[in-house]
Amino acid sequence: MRRLLSLVLDYLRNAILFLLASSGVAALAVIILPLIGYMSFGDRPGPGWYGLPRQITWDGILSLAEYAVALPVFGAIPVLIYFVVPYAAVRLLQLTRLPRWVSQVIGGLLCGIVALLVIEMAGWYIALGALAAYAGILGGACYGAFVMACRRPARLFTSARADSARLAT
Repeated sequence: MRRLLSLVLDYLRNAILFLLASSGVAALAVIILPLIGYMSFGDRPGPGWYGLPRQITWDGILSLAEYAVALPVFGAIPVLIYFVVPYAAVRLLQLTRLPRWVSQVIGGLLCGIVALLVIEMAGWYIALGALAAYAGILGGACYGAFVMACRRPARLFTSARADSARLAT
């Protein structure tokens, strides 16, 4: 039962970190890109380069932040559902004796695909532009390759024999 609880907690921790790495990076891009002249979301006018803003106000930044918060909020449930695939694939690859770079490549590709799905679903609500979406996809892929695939939770990979030997002493 402890091993199952440890697995669920590890999954939830990784899913939350993935959500922050993918849609959190896209949310930061939604806030930062308009400051350099790229409108990162919107229907009319659409996303694109419109030149540097004439005046930057706190009200403008707060309104951008309201739209940016929509990405992690709308992406939370899809992440919990779809993140099972890269998480399970990376953890199963870590059980094998393959080189670590294999799990890094697979983790990066699968997390990039899941980030694409989640950001496209959440980004549809605010008509997210391409640059902010690309930033989120890159953040998700980097998380899968360099964080999740490199971190190997020791509790999940101990054998039942090692647990019983530890209890006997």
